[in-house]
Amino acid sequence: MSWAKIRRWREFGVLPWGARRGLGRGIGSASEITADTAVVAEALALATARKTRLEKAVLRVFTVHPRSGDAFVATWVPLPERGVRRALMWYVGQDRSSAVAVVERAVEAAGDDPDRRADAALAAAQTYYARRYHRARSTRRAGGRVHPADPHSRADAHGLAMFAAAVVLGVQEFGADGVLEALRESFGSPGDGLVSAQAFAEMEAITSEAECSGGQLVLPGGGLAADKERWLSETDYDTLCQVRHVLAVLVESALPLRLASRASLQDPALRHIEQVRAANPRVRRYLDCADSISRRPPADAWEELIPLLISICTTPEDLEAFQQDVTALDPALDEIHHLGRRAVACLAPASSAAGEAPAAGDHGVWRGTTSAASPAGTQLNQAAPYLRAPGVM
Repeated sequence: MSWAKIRRWREFGVLPWGARRGLGRGIGSASEITADTAVVAEALALATARKTRLEKAVLRVFTVHPRSGDAFVATWVPLPERGVRRALMWYVGQDRSSAVAVVERAVEAAGDDPDRRADAALAAAQTYYARRYHRARSTRRAGGRVHPADPHSRADAHGLAMFAAAVVLGVQEFGADGVLEALRESFGSPGDGLVSAQAFAEMEAITSEAECSGGQLVLPGGGLAADKERWLSETDYDTLCQVRHVLAVLVESALPLRLASRASLQDPALRHIEQVRAANPRVRRYLDCADSISRRPPADAWEELIPLLISICTTPEDLEAFQQDVTALDPALDEIHHLGRRAVACLAPASSAAGEAPAAGDHGVWRGTTSAASPAGTQLNQAAPYLRAPGVM
C-alpha cells in the first residue's frame, strides 16, 4: 500500500482518518491508527490488488471478505458509511443489470422525440429479454439452473419487455390495453401462472376507471435510477448493513441446503425451510438468489448480492416485510451447519466409491465453519432482530 492510495481511500470516505494527537512542545502531531482502520485497509488492499475500480472494491468488501477462499463466508468489515453510500450510488448510476436500467439509457440516447424514445425503449427491452431467454433456454437444455428472473418463453420475454418500457416511459406511451395484453401473455401463461384471471380482470377495471376519469395507470417505479437513489439516501445505514448481513447468511447457508437436498435428508429443519419457501414468494426469491450467488466465486458474489440488496432497500413494501419474511425461517437456520455435516457424511462415501468430482458451482469443500473474519454468531436469528424500517417510508 502506498500513502497515495491510503489518502485516496480516506478522501473517498471508505477509510477512517486516524485520530491526531499533539506531540507537545510545539513539535507537531501524529496520527494514530485504530484497529478498525487496519482491518479496513487490509481488506481494501486485497480487493484492489489487481487495479480494481475503487467503487467495485468497496462493494466487494461490503459483501464478502477478500480472504474468503473458494466458498462464500459471511463476514463483517467496519466500512465507513460515507464510502459505502458513495459506492452504492455509483452502482445505481452505472447499473446495466436490469431491463429498466438498460431502457433508461436507451431513452436518454434517443433524444427528445417521443416516437424515437418509445421505439428505443421497446427495442432495448426486447433485446435485453431476448438475450436472457436464449441464454436460459441453452442452460435448460444443458441441464443447468437458470436465474429465477429469466423468461421461460418468448411470450414471457415479450411481456417483460413491454412492462420494462412502460415503467420508464409510462403506460400511455404504449396503450394500457397493449401493456395488459402483453402482461397477460407473460405472467398468465401456463409456465408461469403468477397472476390469476381475477387479478387481470381487476387490473383492467382499474385501467378503465382511470381512463374514464382522465387519469393514467401508473406502474411501480421502484426500478428507476432516480427512485433507487432517493430510497437509498433515505434508508438508515444500519438497515443497509443488517439487510446485507442477513443476505450474506442466506448465501452462506445455500451450499449446506443444497448438499442436504442432494443427500435426500429427511430433516425437520429442511422441511420447515421448504414450507416457508413454498408459502412466501419473497422468501423464495431470496433463497433462489442466495443459491445463485453461492455458486459464484466469492470475488464475484457482490455482482449479484448488491443488486438484490438495492432492490430490497428501494422497494418499500419489500423492506417493510423483510424482517418478518426472513424471521419465518427461524429456527431452522440454526441447524444449517449440522445439516451440512450430515449431508457431507452421507455423500462422501458414495462419491468416493463412484470417483465423482465435486458438482459444478459448488466452489471448494464446505466444512461447516465460519471464517475468523466473521462476526460472532452468523445465524439469522441474531441478525434479524436488529432490522428496522428506514426513517422515511
